[in-house]
Amino acid sequence: MRLYIYGAGIMAYGAYKAIRELFCVTPEGFLVTDKKGQPVQIGGIPVYLIEECVDSLSDSLILIATPEEYQASIEQELIKRHLFHYQKIDSHVEYKLMGSYLKRAIGISLIEDYQAEKLTDEENEACVYMAVSHKDKKMDRNYKEEAWVKKIQVGAALTGVRIAEITDEGAESLSGENALYGELTASYYAWKHNKQKITGLFHYRRVLHITQKQLSLLSAGIIDVVLPLPFVCIPDASGQYGRYLLPEDIDVMTKVLKEHEPEENRSFLTLLKTPYLYNYNILIARKEVFDHYCGWLFSLLEEIKNRCEQTERQRMPRYIGRIGEVLTSLYFMRNERNWKIAHAEKIWRV
Repeated sequence: MRLYIYGAGIMAYGAYKAIRELFCVTPEGFLVTDKKGQPVQIGGIPVYLIEECVDSLSDSLILIATPEEYQASIEQELIKRHLFHYQKIDSHVEYKLMGSYLKRAIGISLIEDYQAEKLTDEENEACVYMAVSHKDKKMDRNYKEEAWVKKIQVGAALTGVRIAEITDEGAESLSGENALYGELTASYYAWKHNKQKITGLFHYRRVLHITQKQLSLLSAGIIDVVLPLPFVCIPDASGQYGRYLLPEDIDVMTKVLKEHEPEENRSFLTLLKTPYLYNYNILIARKEVFDHYCGWLFSLLEEIKNRCEQTERQRMPRYIGRIGEVLTSLYFMRNERNWKIAHAEKIWRV
């Protein structure tokens, strides 16, 4: 049976790399609904408009490798065309597939690689903040949070609406700059105000799947931080962050990095040329690690923001938060030998 991958973005490329490496299978092509803005080929494999090859798809397996919010409509599109041999790569399937690939490709660790059975499943001294906003789109389902997950309203200083008991305001706060920093105003609040031994950041739509016993791996010092899997980008990390940052902002970022840590500049440039990038700014960490990360991150972001805001020009929405994603990736890739890093499944809520 021939294989096609539906999608032409970062998830589709990651699936292609993993399937080729793990199963020695190369897809016939990538499928898209609209070719506007899409590449002609990915990794030498052609990108087809689905109408171009419907007749050859009836006996093929189609893997839907797009963000989950689009998968239901794609599924209906396939059914409408009488194409029933398909598999959706949801959060769980993606984690299993990409986790196996990344363990082989770059030697990452998954949280289930650690033995948590002998640890207590009693309540940990933890507070992971979930960034929510009064502007968030309503989700189709209701979700129950773990006791150690606390919702925090970001950008609270910019509105009189209150949707959470905790807000990102305070004596030390970036709440008023939420339009620039995005969810990182919650990380800043956690850095300055949280006293729990374990802390971190989730989004209202993106969380890490971790059990109480696995959380105890942090309490016991067996691991230092839990991250989502990095994305596999093409041709390198810039293929992802270059989509949502303007060249002028990237240039400021690299200049500030060079000035602040000139001895690390070569390693930073090398890391930016790898195909791996941590997205979303979500993580769970021991407070010591979280504080070190935030101290490094926010000092750089403040300087980058000050320089970028000196000139009047077009900028992308929440661009400082987007730069924060790149710096977060650099920080943990650079410190992969200093901190014991585990990776957990990222759940995309709908």
